[in-house]
Amino acid sequence: MEKIALITGASRGIGKAIAHYFAQEGYSLILLALTKENLEQIETELQKLYSSCVIKTVAVDFNNPSAVESEIKSIINSYKKIDVVVNSAGILRAGNTSLTPYELSELMNVNVLSTMIICNLLAEKMKIQGFGEIYNIGSTAGLKSVPKIAAYSATKSAIISYSESLYNELLPFNINVCCLCPSVVNTDMTDDGRVDNNLKIETQDLTKCFEFVRDLSSNAKISILPIRCKVMDLETH
Repeated sequence: MEKIALITGASRGIGKAIAHYFAQEGYSLILLALTKENLEQIETELQKLYSSCVIKTVAVDFNNPSAVESEIKSIINSYKKIDVVVNSAGILRAGNTSLTPYELSELMNVNVLSTMIICNLLAEKMKIQGFGEIYNIGSTAGLKSVPKIAAYSATKSAIISYSESLYNELLPFNINVCCLCPSVVNTDMTDDGRVDNNLKIETQDLTKCFEFVRDLSSNAKISILPIRCKVMDLETH
């Protein structure tokens, strides 16, 4: 039977690496991201490598939670089941008290509200189908606040807390929830020169974490998985 994974933020960075992982695992993919052109690029890239992979792309603005809700409802109505959802869409805004109301709203919409909406809608579908996996991409900045990115840290704290609550609420329905919390990952979002790219966590490290979590026996569960960056931890010593 066809297995289906829905992945947000799938056109670059962590989401792109995860799309490659699930394509390699034989899943059909529903890929969501902001830009149509970027989605077309990743679709072409994936189909060259995995010719049998069935891919649907949806361009949507995660800063518009109502639009996200509408697209997800449409997807749910089009598919009998969705096995996996990965919420990787996110933005990073440096700053704390200097951020404008629009910038704060954008952080909340993209990193929190849209993610929650997707989780809620897919969780209800998974309850009906009797199984599912939900993965949210958090951050170590949400486990311990980081100076200079206070608002971003707050959004990731919210997603970690929400994921952990969902883990407990959905476990009786045979739905696994895990929040992966990496430190600085080598993506264009973190390419600001502060940390040498060669010293950052690689996106492939995240796919290895997916393999680890998903390969556990049905008796073993992980709700929160931090992935620390050595160079960042050395700075605190």
